[in-house]
Amino acid sequence: MQINPNDVHDLETLRKHFTELQFRHQRLEHDYRVLHKMLFGRRSERREEPPPPDAVLAQGYLFIKEVLAEASQQAEAHGVEATVEAEKPAPTKRKPKGRRSKFPASAPVVTTVVELPEDRRQCGCGDPLHECGEEVTVELERVEVTVVHEIRRKKYACRKCQEGVRTAPWRGKVIAKGLLGPGFLAHVIAERFGNHMPYHRLEKKYESEGLALSRSVLCASMARVAELLEPIAKELRAEVIAAPAIHTDDTPVVIANHNGQSKKGRVWVYVNQEGRYWHDFTDSRKRDGPVQVLGEYSGYIHADAYKGYDVLYLPGGSKEVGCWAHARRKFVDAEVTEPSLAKEAVDRIRGFFRIEKKAREQGLGPGDRLVLRKAETAPRVEAFHEWLNIAEGQVLPRGPLARAIAYVRNQWTALTRFLDDGRLAISNNAAERALRPIAVGRKNWLFFQREGGGRVAATLMSLLMTCRDAGIDPRIYFRDVLLRIATCSNARDLTPHRWKERFWPEVERHTHLVLDRLVRREATGVAQPQPA
Repeated sequence: MQINPNDVHDLETLRKHFTELQFRHQRLEHDYRVLHKMLFGRRSERREEPPPPDAVLAQGYLFIKEVLAEASQQAEAHGVEATVEAEKPAPTKRKPKGRRSKFPASAPVVTTVVELPEDRRQCGCGDPLHECGEEVTVELERVEVTVVHEIRRKKYACRKCQEGVRTAPWRGKVIAKGLLGPGFLAHVIAERFGNHMPYHRLEKKYESEGLALSRSVLCASMARVAELLEPIAKELRAEVIAAPAIHTDDTPVVIANHNGQSKKGRVWVYVNQEGRYWHDFTDSRKRDGPVQVLGEYSGYIHADAYKGYDVLYLPGGSKEVGCWAHARRKFVDAEVTEPSLAKEAVDRIRGFFRIEKKAREQGLGPGDRLVLRKAETAPRVEAFHEWLNIAEGQVLPRGPLARAIAYVRNQWTALTRFLDDGRLAISNNAAERALRPIAVGRKNWLFFQREGGGRVAATLMSLLMTCRDAGIDPRIYFRDVLLRIATCSNARDLTPHRWKERFWPEVERHTHLVLDRLVRREATGVAQPQPA
């Protein structure tokens, strides 16, 4: 703002100029402190870890070979007898708590029993030694191994008529003329999309193991697998959309073209309260993305205040549910320049979340949760609304705290909708947690190779995230599904939750049969006949 020298004594002009300078100073200081916090401050948030997947190894218990070999070597070196036994793992739902890591109850247990040979069970006095106990030590072992799977299909012909040849039936390759089997493909999916390993690092990892697998082969294999699994992902999308309430959010990703140019795309996530995830990819943040997915949806949508969602909230459409975590974050940002009032707002909102935590700890259902909210949360929310009316007159216009207050007031109907239905959540943190792997992963793989890479990632991430939430080991799931998909007539049966219900008991039973057979064969030294 420029001041005319002739208006120096104009008090109103000076007051306006001072207010403008004060606002600019506060905005610059706020931007500086927020940027400083982003670069050097704490960025972690408390999050509940998903239940660990069942720890049945996708390599078919090949680690047993290593344990058996070690037992034989040590027995020979120490002049003792050693036998190896394996036990079926017990299911577990939660990660053990405590400072020291505990052995997971879901891991298969392999026991090496060490005994003295008969000729050494003699006391110096001449009497025989009798077993009086045992000394037990426990340790964790892990072995990853790649094998060449050679499938020999026997051919049969009639020597008399010499007409026709009959070949023993077997499954075909997952990818026509492909090098990778279902177990290896499942391993690449888990490493690339579960552990955020970029293809060039996987290429180096496999090269150290003596495998010549280029990143182009790995990338093309994932594209083909995603194409095969697309019908299952569509069924998963239908399961998500069928829920009465959905969480959604998006995050930016970089798309690199072959000519060296890049642009920004978007990964969207849609999560229901049963732990089903569906990811979508678009080349921009236009509203066409969510409209195509939720255009006919009429339930509740947990989302931020993105304008692209507004078309979904028209009469006869879905209902908006606001996110108190977003609202709280705006007051946290304003706390660096207006600490007193902003801190009071943060503390009041934190009180809402404490009541929600109490409801979770007590295991309340939707009905009881709604009763608790009406009794304890609703009065606090109303008091906060009155506080906003008072605080609005005490802050600098257009400042960070003023913007935070304006956001809450504009979103008040959506923010208070959770008080009318016990099924609704107080925040949209479920969607933000679902996008966290994308945010973490892009620091490693940096960008998607062309737009097709975004669609491949969306398909495989949908199934992988749903597996994890359902307590399924993604490697076991993807390996088994890639074997079944050619013969299963209903793709819906292969979505993670349906697969766990229908096929997991069969997979577990066969796995333990193989384990028992392997241990018996190695322990006795006699090859056991294999069933067809």
